[in-house]
Amino acid sequence: GQTVEEQATAGIIAAEATFEGQVTETNTKVGQIELYMPKDFTVEKGIDEANYTVFHEEDTYILFVNMHETTDSKLLYEILQEDATKEIIDEDTFETDGIFGFSMITKASEDTSELIVSIGGVKLSTISENKNLDSKLAEMMQIVQSVRIVEQQK
Repeated sequence: GQTVEEQATAGIIAAEATFEGQVTETNTKVGQIELYMPKDFTVEKGIDEANYTVFHEEDTYILFVNMHETTDSKLLYEILQEDATKEIIDEDTFETDGIFGFSMITKASEDTSELIVSIGGVKLSTISENKNLDSKLAEMMQIVQSVRIVEQQK
């Protein structure tokens, strides 16, 4: 098996490839957003318009959508960089055509990692067992990249 560090590096590469690829068409609408949900993924509205919960098998993901941040916003990245409690295993930033994204893996416990993927004001995170981190990060980027804010009903 791969070490967490090896998985993290592979995951960053996979997330970047997804970031640079075609945006997947949305197939789900919830709250104020439309997004792509891979097979066997479900999403529910959270406590407010900015928070959603994504479920896949035993994993639970938190989707945060800040409607006021632009796609080139680095705010979420800067906040995480300043968080001294986070032990970063690996991370990288991606930029293309005025869109800023990043993925980050931090140590959650001996057996788990926190996976964070973000573009602009959209962030998806989960605490995961240290396996299949690369495919999880790619799927997470695919979801984050697909998020579209739907015009609010008056």
